[in-house]
Amino acid sequence: MPTEPAAERTRSAYSALDEAFVQAGLGGYAHFLNWGYEPVPGLADGAVPGLAQPGANEACERLVAELLGPVSLDGLRIADIGCGRGGALDIVTRHYRPLSATGLDLSADNIAGARRLLAGRRVRLQLADACTLPLADGSQDLVLNLESSGAYPDMGAFLRHVHRVLAPGGLFLHGDLWPSALVGPFLETMEAMGFVLESLRDVTRQVCRARDRMPAGLMARLAGARGAADVQDYFAAPGSAMYDCLDRGAITYLLGRWRRSAEAAGAADTALLETRAARIEALLGEARASLAERADWFPFGGPRRGADVNILAFPHAVAGASAFKTWQGHFPRDWQVSPVQLPGREGRIAEPPFTSLSAAVEALLPKVRPYRDTPLVLLGWSLGSKIAFELAHRLEQEGTCRPLLVVAGVCPGPHEPLPDLRSFFGEDGMETRLRLLGGTPENILASGEMLSALQTTMEGDTAMAASYRSEAVIQAPMLALSATQDDLVSKEAVDSWRPRTAGGFTHRRLEGGHFMARDDAPAVAVVVKDAVAERLRQGDRQAEVA
Repeated sequence: MPTEPAAERTRSAYSALDEAFVQAGLGGYAHFLNWGYEPVPGLADGAVPGLAQPGANEACERLVAELLGPVSLDGLRIADIGCGRGGALDIVTRHYRPLSATGLDLSADNIAGARRLLAGRRVRLQLADACTLPLADGSQDLVLNLESSGAYPDMGAFLRHVHRVLAPGGLFLHGDLWPSALVGPFLETMEAMGFVLESLRDVTRQVCRARDRMPAGLMARLAGARGAADVQDYFAAPGSAMYDCLDRGAITYLLGRWRRSAEAAGAADTALLETRAARIEALLGEARASLAERADWFPFGGPRRGADVNILAFPHAVAGASAFKTWQGHFPRDWQVSPVQLPGREGRIAEPPFTSLSAAVEALLPKVRPYRDTPLVLLGWSLGSKIAFELAHRLEQEGTCRPLLVVAGVCPGPHEPLPDLRSFFGEDGMETRLRLLGGTPENILASGEMLSALQTTMEGDTAMAASYRSEAVIQAPMLALSATQDDLVSKEAVDSWRPRTAGGFTHRRLEGGHFMARDDAPAVAVVVKDAVAERLRQGDRQAEVA
């Protein structure tokens, strides 16, 4: 298969990336092009301690260390195929004494960067195509290949060359992403080609965790030179299509260690492996389409499978997701707070609002199901509390999951009516009502047309509240919050949630008014955070009824 057109595209991409690093002032620091690795509690690590050093490149060094695992490189002949800017070879030559070290890459810019980093060390660096490796038969004891093979136009040719250049019993350490549907065929092909699998790890969550912890502003600095979408997908930045595919499990990040058998390479059909790039591109296309809709529902960041906790926050009547936009900063970095944007408000003001709470929950269910395997907290404020409760009830009813905790703020139980908002606002006009409710941008308040649209939204929320009644009992524990200066909902009304859960009930009374989730977010958030942390400590043990 001709490789030159694909090779030229790869060279061009790396050249543009090198230019972006220089323009962003990162040329002297960007020694790695990999996505990094961050340990996740409960998942095993495989790196030898001390290989990754603290600093800006620590996560990237850690991914290399995880690929190397417990293997000692002393006295070995090592080749790093797709060596990039030399980061992996830097680690190898700092911590081990290989007999020889060779780095090959298709990009002259990458090789130049590697030469700067590795100046003065016994490392041979060479421009080369991975699909036509210029290395002698049996000349290497260990071949490294990290996050490079996705650009190869002929994966079968590359693997045959790896088998050829490895000495019998030599090791092939490979780390890269694969469409999940191709993982099985990939393993079968490797076996057929004469590789014996010694270890295989799915480190998708650890790689996503590293992406979550990317330095603030890094993407913005690089995007100025290349274009935001390209940069975000290339680096799997949170919010990108690539990150979404990893987080949903459509694409898997594998670290594998294979030993070359003594036999000659077997004849293997590699046709399926050649569909890898096209399949990844198709998955990215699907992700881009779904992300646009997802952004409508979760404008400040949606739930993540890799999060330690996912908190979905439902605001009070007529308010939009921005009522909770500051909440993420009050929770641990690895907890995801996702304010929910219903139709008819803020960025979705042109959409007709729900008039039935059950219809709202029905629309939300497919947005929540993919995250059933992570601890899920459903938090509502006023009318949002009833949405959170009904969503929890439906998730339990269909067997999807039992939420870790349901939080009901300043709201009567689901079998009780919400107070008539007109009794609170009196004869005040629509603009005054919305100012009291909060969460409505000033430009909307100044527009008669927008106010008319929000009048429709208020009528829809009123209809949702009026038509919903439930005496269901959920298994998830509940935290109910009342406010000392709430003129709309009494302490007794909030306490009426107590019989609606069999999983444990806690009622906390806070100093503030009906809208304190917006007006005093830190005070409310710390109570919620402590309650969630306690649930995590308790695990599956049922909470004590307070």
